[in-house]
Amino acid sequence: MEYLLVKFETSRRVRINDNPFGFTNTVIQIEAGTHTVKLEAPPDFSPLAQTVLIENTSPLAPLTVTFHRLPASAIPPAPGTRK
Repeated sequence: MEYLLVKFETSRRVRINDNPFGFTNTVIQIEAGTHTVKLEAPPDFSPLAQTVLIENTSPLAPLTVTFHRLPASAIPPAPGTRK
């Protein structure tokens, strides 16, 4: 097993390979390999996805992936709304 830590300023559900897979700011246990990491909506973060190779990690030294909150002016409007 391998370990991943997804950092974001608030708790948000993490999606790995488009499946719900734990929450930000907690260590996630996962199979070794290449995975695409995303956060669930709203899309107020950057980048929208990160593809990473997870190998040779441990619970005390997980691979760390960081998402950053976008400023309000950079957040796309929700479908069907006007900006």
